[in-house]
Amino acid sequence: MTAERRIPFAGITNFRDLGGYPTAGGGVTRWGIVFRADALHKLTAADLQVFGELGVRTVFDLRSEVERDEFPNPVESLHVPIIGRANAATAPQRSPDMTFDDGETMLRDIYVGALQHSPLLVGTVLRGLADPNRVPAVFHCHGGKDRTGVVAAVLLLALGVDRETVLDDYTETSRHRRVEHQQDSLANMLASGLSPEAAGAVLGTPRWAMAAAVDAIDDVYGGIDSFLTGAARLTADELSALRTQLIEPGPTLPA
Repeated sequence: MTAERRIPFAGITNFRDLGGYPTAGGGVTRWGIVFRADALHKLTAADLQVFGELGVRTVFDLRSEVERDEFPNPVESLHVPIIGRANAATAPQRSPDMTFDDGETMLRDIYVGALQHSPLLVGTVLRGLADPNRVPAVFHCHGGKDRTGVVAAVLLLALGVDRETVLDDYTETSRHRRVEHQQDSLANMLASGLSPEAAGAVLGTPRWAMAAAVDAIDDVYGGIDSFLTGAARLTADELSALRTQLIEPGPTLPA
């Protein structure tokens, strides 16, 4: 079931296994342990049977309380609401004149902002993934792209996956969650005052926007370990446990 990265559910399109990525030191991320996903409330009855076969023990729901109330998960989940801005006052003024570039810049600001405003919550997810009693696990938001993308990027960097592969994992969403899968999100953004051009950009996966967040981990926080043990408040033992649990070691070479 996990030989292919995307799990082929009927109701959702962006449920993916984070296994199989090479890590520093010759290891590889373990298959079937951590998944990233889009909105689980869209799982069909048949999907839920497949979901059960994955053996998921923990679901980390990264959505807001409003989203959870309107579209509750069909399975028990832990609420870890990742935010990209401190409050509405910090959000840019939406206008029908906003350009495509403005929309991509919004995404950049959300991704970098999540590191600033939600580091403890990012740490909560990674701490849970370090607990052998909580995996297999899945973390998700609505589209499985933005909030989920930030958490996935931090996790993969923590496991020693290289920068370009981390960004490849982010842009992979564009293969599975296309325009026809996002009509509800598009309608909501247009209703909120976003221009069609900017809304189209927000639905995309601009590599440079997530790259800005990856760069901020180095430039602002001093690297992934410093971010995790500093802003995210993981202990060195928890970080070590995370790596032990989620990395399949490479072969030992003869001396």
